[in-house]
Amino acid sequence: MKRLYIIILLFLTAPAALHAREFLNSVVHLNFGGMYSFAAGGELINCEKNAIDSPTGITDTSNISHYETAGCATLDIVPTNPIILGMEEHAVKFGVRGSYRLQYLNQRVTTPNEEVGNKVMDYKSWMIGPIVYYAPFVGPSDLNTDYTASGGFTLYALYGRINGNLTAYPSIREKGITISSTDGTSLYNNGIGDYDSKISGSKFDFGIGAEFSLCSLNIGVNIYYTFINVKMNEKIYIDSGKKSNVKEGCMEIYVGIPIESFIEPLLPKF
Repeated sequence: MKRLYIIILLFLTAPAALHAREFLNSVVHLNFGGMYSFAAGGELINCEKNAIDSPTGITDTSNISHYETAGCATLDIVPTNPIILGMEEHAVKFGVRGSYRLQYLNQRVTTPNEEVGNKVMDYKSWMIGPIVYYAPFVGPSDLNTDYTASGGFTLYALYGRINGNLTAYPSIREKGITISSTDGTSLYNNGIGDYDSKISGSKFDFGIGAEFSLCSLNIGVNIYYTFINVKMNEKIYIDSGKKSNVKEGCMEIYVGIPIESFIEPLLPKF
């Protein structure tokens, strides 16, 4: 009897029915993905590059690159009905996106003889903002005689906060080189010294995405620009204060779970 009660309880609390082709009609989207930055710049990265190019830095440098990777989870809440446009050919709907990421900014310096580098920053980000769903092709649905779409585009803007750790000059420290400040004091020596700090700050993303349905999942990609304000607890860089920034162009690939409607419990009717 106890097993029967457990089975009934699990059935009544079953989470959600997943349907294919529900880019347009889903009320919740849960996405999991990974990110890679294909372009990076900003004051913080310029400070790193200046130190590498300085007389006390790495010599015979052939290439300096900075790239970021991240694991991402996003939740879209889009409860509004789609607005059908034109001659029932395309549609839009509006919602809110929340995002959580574990992010890692890395440095790589390639010389004719070797490659050195490591992590510059690792941090977490929490973000929220508006999102627009656009379906360029809609068709009749087999669910409640409504409209449906097997894919479409998203446009979004997110703002949030970051916190984490900064570990400066990873390539130079790996080489065991010492950099001195203008007054002659050693900034760090063989990896021991003032080169790390706790960081916090704000982050802004603006991007566009595209996705399509595959069985009961959605596969998608986002291309976005991000601007990060970084506040350091300690003054790390010779040519900068306790504030800096990072600018990036990023690509994110994800798998999405569209949730269109909740399962109604099977209850007896009298």
